[in-house]
Amino acid sequence: MALFMSTASYLCAQETGKSPASAQPAQRDYRFEVASLRPGSPPTGWEYKAGPQGYTPGRFRETNMQFSAMAWDAFKVKRSYQIEYPRWMDSTFFTINATLPEGADKADLPIMFKHLLEDRFGIVFHHETRQMAGYELVVAKSGSRLARSTRPGKDMTIEALTKGEVFEMKNGALQFTKDAGSYDGSFSGGSYALHGRDKTMSDLAANLAEKLNAPVMDATGLEGGYDYTLIFTPEPMSRPGIVVSPGGGVPIAGLPDRPLEHPLLRDALREQLGLELRPVKNVSIDVVVIDSANKVPTEN
Repeated sequence: MALFMSTASYLCAQETGKSPASAQPAQRDYRFEVASLRPGSPPTGWEYKAGPQGYTPGRFRETNMQFSAMAWDAFKVKRSYQIEYPRWMDSTFFTINATLPEGADKADLPIMFKHLLEDRFGIVFHHETRQMAGYELVVAKSGSRLARSTRPGKDMTIEALTKGEVFEMKNGALQFTKDAGSYDGSFSGGSYALHGRDKTMSDLAANLAEKLNAPVMDATGLEGGYDYTLIFTPEPMSRPGIVVSPGGGVPIAGLPDRPLEHPLLRDALREQLGLELRPVKNVSIDVVVIDSANKVPTEN
């Protein structure tokens, strides 16, 4: 039974969402101390990348990073419907080598990327509130099967994975260990797992929104943190009212012609957590609209 993990989704998609906005610390305003930008090219998967990529203490380095990826990072966007930009940004790449100012860390990268786009590319943007179809996460008629957490939250770490502290075989099936932290990634047999440790329903709704690429609002009325494990088979063509909504009229394309090892998302939610996704027509979404930007940055 093979086990796979989406490292990018694990490293980038952890959302706590537990503290009210008033309790969040004010965003610190930093700029990269030095930032070298060189034209890049679409990655082939075969190029050699010298040195560590991404964030390391005091530095950020990335080879062949999309312009649009910089924008996603700058505005802390996680889903495609939250941002609109000229298509050329998907096919424009840069190699970035930047030094962080003293006191700045990984959490400060978004504001530094935003200043980089403004200072070096002259980016112009605005925010719009738009309405789009989405879902409400609600308690199923059969009742919630969630367990209130009795221990502090903990996210999965690469060290725990490499040491074999996350998964175990029990009764012939792969399972999470008792002390496993929160996990969002691939599971055995092509399935997907959301393992929450002291996570709120808003956290779960945010995870589901990423999987469906559609907004999901928490309407469960369940407060506090919960421990849960949701294992499901991803559904191709997932979008509001089609494959998640029972009785959708469009066939699911791309599922294997064999019995599924784990249920589809709508069934897994009901059977494993006692929750349902209810389609709604209008959800208010804040969208970042990039009006313009220069394709060539100012000199290093």
